[in-house]
Amino acid sequence: MAMSDSSSSMKEKTFDRRGAMSVFAVIGGLVVSYGTAFIYGLRYLFGRQESPKKLQVLTGTISAIPKGGSRLEKDQSGRKFLLVRSKGENVRAFSTTCTHLGCQVHWRPDEKIFFCPCHDGVFDADGKPVSGPPPRPLDRYTVETRGEAIFVTMDEA
Repeated sequence: MAMSDSSSSMKEKTFDRRGAMSVFAVIGGLVVSYGTAFIYGLRYLFGRQESPKKLQVLTGTISAIPKGGSRLEKDQSGRKFLLVRSKGENVRAFSTTCTHLGCQVHWRPDEKIFFCPCHDGVFDADGKPVSGPPPRPLDRYTVETRGEAIFVTMDEA
């Protein structure tokens, strides 16, 4: 009998240790998983708290864009934008991404409109939607000219 008492007490101690370890493992896993879900939930609800950094991109020279014409450019991350030059020296920069479904818009200099071929979306020369399904204007970027050089300011990707 003495032997069975000692073996049963060892079994109880082993079970207690194993049981405690498994309980700690389960609790730790739950804390990590729920904590991660909580953090991502907060990020979804509140988004970025810091504003994105601005980046100035040298895109070329004024003389490279014909008067009344346009030129397609890319920044370092590959985002496309369109430089549109008026009859004078005024240059404006617009995103080429349609605000409806993200198709690429094209500048039609003879009609002075941006046209999206996907769903016949039309934007005027200022990037405002004129007809079709686009819900808001094209994204516009700040343009600065220094002599002949054209710099476009946009959010860092």
